[in-house]
Amino acid sequence: MQIPFLRVASLVLLTMLFALQETIAQDALAVDVKKPEKFENKKLGYEKTAEKKFTAPRRFMQNTTTHYNYYFNANNKLNEVIARVKAAHRDDYTQLLPFYNYSLDKTAAEKQELDSVIYISTVAILIHDLRNSWVDNMYMLMGKAYYFRNQLDTAYLTFQYINYAFAPKEKDGYDKVIGSNSSEGENAFSISTKEDKGLVKKALTRPPSRNESFLWQIRTYLANEELPEAAGLIETLKNDPNFPGRLRPELAEVQAHWFYKQNIYDSAAVYLEKALDVAENTQDRARWEYLIAQLYEHSSQPDQAEKFYLRAIKHTYDPIMEVHARLNSIRQVSGEKDIQHNIDELLKMARKDKYFNYRDIIYYTAAQMELERKNIAGAKALLLKSTKYGQENQDQRNRSFLQLADLAFQEKDYLSARSYYDSVNSSASKSDLAAFTQRKEMLGFLAAPTAIIYRQDSLQRIAGMPDKEREAYIKKLVRQARKEQGLKEDEPTAASLNNPLAAQSQAAELFTNAPKGEWYFDNSSLKAKGFTEFRSKWGNRPNVDNWRRQGAINAFAISKQGGDVKIGNTPTPASNNTVTEITYDAYKDNLPLTAERLRLSNDSIENAMMELGRA
Repeated sequence: MQIPFLRVASLVLLTMLFALQETIAQDALAVDVKKPEKFENKKLGYEKTAEKKFTAPRRFMQNTTTHYNYYFNANNKLNEVIARVKAAHRDDYTQLLPFYNYSLDKTAAEKQELDSVIYISTVAILIHDLRNSWVDNMYMLMGKAYYFRNQLDTAYLTFQYINYAFAPKEKDGYDKVIGSNSSEGENAFSISTKEDKGLVKKALTRPPSRNESFLWQIRTYLANEELPEAAGLIETLKNDPNFPGRLRPELAEVQAHWFYKQNIYDSAAVYLEKALDVAENTQDRARWEYLIAQLYEHSSQPDQAEKFYLRAIKHTYDPIMEVHARLNSIRQVSGEKDIQHNIDELLKMARKDKYFNYRDIIYYTAAQMELERKNIAGAKALLLKSTKYGQENQDQRNRSFLQLADLAFQEKDYLSARSYYDSVNSSASKSDLAAFTQRKEMLGFLAAPTAIIYRQDSLQRIAGMPDKEREAYIKKLVRQARKEQGLKEDEPTAASLNNPLAAQSQAAELFTNAPKGEWYFDNSSLKAKGFTEFRSKWGNRPNVDNWRRQGAINAFAISKQGGDVKIGNTPTPASNNTVTEITYDAYKDNLPLTAERLRLSNDSIENAMMELGRA
């Protein structure tokens, strides 16, 4: 079944080549050299090709200068461009990685350097004898530069020109028909150039670029989303007996990319594994191993996925990739007992100092495992820990808060959902920004009446307690609120507040006793003294913002499961019983202890329920 396909592919290629003869003179490849008047009668090197014999000394000089003065510099420039773009690239290891760690849009931004590669390549061709061994390599560099400039049509014409101009010749100098079995002794169709396998030839010269140009034609097809054309050329090269073995891994790479573009992940993983030797360095290899693991995971092959995640851990020197690879390798094992074991392993990782900076990611991954076994409460607890340690990683913090908000919304806990949605960075990218905005606006209508209902219900429950139990409970709330506010837990007495004769101690100046010429923060004893005095004056103040402190004051009594009441951090709507100071009397005055206050509290609940029903 392969022979008819190869015959058709060969005919298609022949048709393209005949059409190419008419396009070679187009502006994309034509060289129109406008010489300065002073040199207009001087011939360039390429113009002398037909006039001089290509003797051994001339061959040596032409090859040496083209190689070391032009190819070497242009190739280094091109590699530096790619290295810079790769260094600026940042992968999101929570998503399926892109096939390459660069994009043509980013490489095209390096226009000046790529233009320099094209200029050097053009000059090298013009000023040297066209019979030297590096002309095809200079055209190859030119085609690559056009490719990375995202000028795909020009790149394709350049690669196709290499295919046409440097095709094998007959002994008498005539062109062989490309894509046929006209070579003596051949019985299979071939479009490739048969390479010299001699040791001396390999050691002293670079392989011809024509076979490599086929691979870059495939890359150009893929970049242009011309998948059928890419498939035809891939199959032709796979069955070509003359296609060199040294390029088989690169052929597997482009075939893996072809499968990747069509979301055929299992085949993409198989061929990408064959292409691992093409990776430029150990880190690029580790990245591809991570991608292979992801592809197997998407193909529901957890054993293979775990295998390549572990290989990525072994080869990578990127700590972020290592953490994600470890997390994903643990996650591949399913089952109730295995899930608990994996969660325990993740929590063990989180306790190690080595992974301190990645605790937000670790807790988030453990939360996903809890969700797999429908443990919503456990997942929410882990997500809260993720937000606690995610101050530096805003993207991860947003993901954790967004999932917390969605879970709270599903449980109709509108107060918590509103608070979590407010914590999500509005500039962060979301899969459905319109739905997110709509839900956040709706929660504004739902949260206000819900807060009133919770508040009044909590106040009524406290008011209904026995006197001694209520007194102890309010004092406990006052101590808790003052501690959260950073104040001393004991309330100031009237004597200390109103006595005008009370001694007012003057704060000691911390910096006066410092030795001359010594900075305060370099003096350990002074720093310890300052720390002690701060603690004695302000207490053990938590590291929270002012809006959180104010929220702790405004939200007095928000209910929680089991009938307990606690000071919340969600601001409630202004009402007649808003707490203005954190004292026992202020808290007690807000309770509906009289019939009139109880009636007003019930009216507030009734009105809030009406508003909630309308919303």
